[in-house]
Amino acid sequence: MKQLLILILAIVFLTNCINSKSKIDSMTDSSNELTVDLSNIAIIPLDTTNNWLFENVEATNLSDNELQQVEKLLVDCISNYNLEQEKQFEESVKTNPDYGFDKQDFIITLERYKRQYIAMLNEKGEKVVWINCVCGSSNDSWKKSIIMVLDGGNCYFNLKINLTTKEYFEFMVNGYA
Repeated sequence: MKQLLILILAIVFLTNCINSKSKIDSMTDSSNELTVDLSNIAIIPLDTTNNWLFENVEATNLSDNELQQVEKLLVDCISNYNLEQEKQFEESVKTNPDYGFDKQDFIITLERYKRQYIAMLNEKGEKVVWINCVCGSSNDSWKKSIIMVLDGGNCYFNLKINLTTKEYFEFMVNGYA
């Protein structure tokens, strides 16, 4: 009887763990059906000693609602970028048809990227999130420290999102060597 009770409690415990993990791994905004896949996002604490990257800011946290806002603004930014890149891809193919251009070298598909978020308050008290995106990663180091790469093309890009003003800025895609 005691073993049966332990088995039942273990099953209940594991079921709750599995259910809570699925809630943590993705959040859906029911009004827009926007899903945030948290398995590809690392929220890294602001390191104020790294003043080469961020000046005159202080650390802050992000709520679930703010993560939804970040996702929406990021998707908007990438959609706008991809519209221009589609045109550039078509023009490049038209100009050099034998070169063998790959559309993936022009556009950004967010599902391919690991994302690093650093939340901060700027001098005006506005909440800003720096987003650093890298395609693929062979280990979990991206979850703990900022990955900075020179070149690499659209496999690496970053931007800032101001949650107070609902704007994105300083969008930068790496070039090719």
